[in-house]
Amino acid sequence: MNIFEEYIKIITQLIEKNKNLLQLKELKNFQGVTVELPPSHFNFDLSSNVALILGKKNNVNPKDLAEKIKKLINDELKDFEKVEVAGPGFINLRFSQRSIVNIISKILENKKDYGKKISNNKYNIEFVSANPTGPMHVGHCRGAIYGDVLANLLKFNGNKVVKEYYINDYGSQIKNFVKSVFLRIRELKYKEIFKPEKDLYPGDYIIEISKKIIYSNKSLKFENLEESYNLLKDESLKHSMNLIKSDLKKLGIVHDHFFSETKLVEKKLVDKAVNYLKDKNYVIEGYLDPPKGEISKEWKKTKKLIFKSTLFGDDTDRAIKKDDGSWTYFANDLGYHMDKVERKFERLINVLGADHTGYIKRLKAAVEALSQNKVKLDCKVCQLVKLFKNGEPFKMSKKVWRIYFRTRFT
Repeated sequence: MNIFEEYIKIITQLIEKNKNLLQLKELKNFQGVTVELPPSHFNFDLSSNVALILGKKNNVNPKDLAEKIKKLINDELKDFEKVEVAGPGFINLRFSQRSIVNIISKILENKKDYGKKISNNKYNIEFVSANPTGPMHVGHCRGAIYGDVLANLLKFNGNKVVKEYYINDYGSQIKNFVKSVFLRIRELKYKEIFKPEKDLYPGDYIIEISKKIIYSNKSLKFENLEESYNLLKDESLKHSMNLIKSDLKKLGIVHDHFFSETKLVEKKLVDKAVNYLKDKNYVIEGYLDPPKGEISKEWKKTKKLIFKSTLFGDDTDRAIKKDDGSWTYFANDLGYHMDKVERKFERLINVLGADHTGYIKRLKAAVEALSQNKVKLDCKVCQLVKLFKNGEPFKMSKKVWRIYFRTRFT
């Protein structure tokens, strides 16, 4: 039982006991009666619709009935410091300090079961998924903690939950990351000067990764980036992800599964998803409308491979191939989420940063199409973290954010 169920029982028993006084004939097992959290602008702990439900069943004014129930609660229950009738007949209740202490004590006495509502669904929660090109910083903590707490709550209620991390280990950013490590190795091993280029990663953590690679590969000369690339990529990502996992562990967070974007590409999961959607006539060759607002001079009406996401509630259809023939970022999402669907999850939850809000509708559309409406995706957005110093917003570089994280949580 949880606090809402407990007070439904208390309030309905009170009404049952006093139904003649309240002039109620029809209760019907109080079907439809709820006790829940009131809207945030009300300074109360609980809110019930009991007067609205019973008023309608008994053909009496809900607001008048609510006033009578309010008096009963004040007279016979000692749990609340304030009871108020709001709107058409909602009853809002604020706990007394003594009640709050009693409730906390009850929760602690029954912490293994209090609030548990048994369910048995299979969930996949994807959260954090920070780029493996560098360590975590404190800005990642919000989504990390939110996702882990949500997973724990779902597990507490009997659900099967897989906590998943999507590793963005494919594309130009990874090439630049590996090149940065290669040049640092050349600096350490052969005293060559590291010249920071626009897209390279200059952080000190690259030096630490390079030292570890040199130590574990003493016989290698690292003379050519192309020849060393595959080994360097594997080693660099391994050490970077170990650093991320170590930081997450300091927060008490351990993921169950790590999904590699590289494996997604190698297994041709995007082709598989697109072919499936083509068979359902959800992917076609066609033309997209020009972008809203002022049209760029560079925009041209060209035939594209398009996912008809508007069939599933999106604002516009989505291109899944670029003009150069390569897959869009969203196309990779199609492949990734088809893999989730095929792993037989009943509910998917993605914890996203504020910069991914615009992707929610297309992701939901994709999951509906790929699962034939059998699997639902829920996206939770964590807003950006802001720090203040002397009452003013305090801006920090990613490097400083990382230092703050490691000093704060180590």
